[in-house]
Amino acid sequence: MRFILLGAAALLTACVSVNANVTAASNPALAAIEHANVRTCPEGRAQIGAHNEGFGPQHGVTARTIAITPAAGEASRIVRLRLLTMAPGAVIAWHSHETTQGMALIVSGQATEIRNSCLDQIIYRAGDVALEDAQTAHGWRNDGDEPAVILVAHYAPAS
Repeated sequence: MRFILLGAAALLTACVSVNANVTAASNPALAAIEHANVRTCPEGRAQIGAHNEGFGPQHGVTARTIAITPAAGEASRIVRLRLLTMAPGAVIAWHSHETTQGMALIVSGQATEIRNSCLDQIIYRAGDVALEDAQTAHGWRNDGDEPAVILVAHYAPAS
């Protein structure tokens, strides 16, 4: 009986010996999230009204809403999670965040932002986060050779 139990234990051990460790080195999206940092306008280059237009009309962008949840205590507001994919050369047209605030995490690829409060264009790469407060107006372009994948969380009007 003891040998049967030992044999069964050995078989079960062999069945469960799958390596479930996922490391950032083997998963670039996970690495971007683990090393995420806010990127801002370079020091000394901030200026209110620096720009008021972006890279042109929107094209080459797909958006998928992942989830929406009502904001606590505010029936007219939601929290929304979206996945944006910008093809190489794609543009997100100039827009403001007066009513919709949030943040955007570059998961892969790169995207260039032109912002109303910065004299310079800002290049975001995997792991960079752009903050979108109520004073933000900006546009984006993918100047890279691969799609830019961006995870965006917004506090937005429900309608």
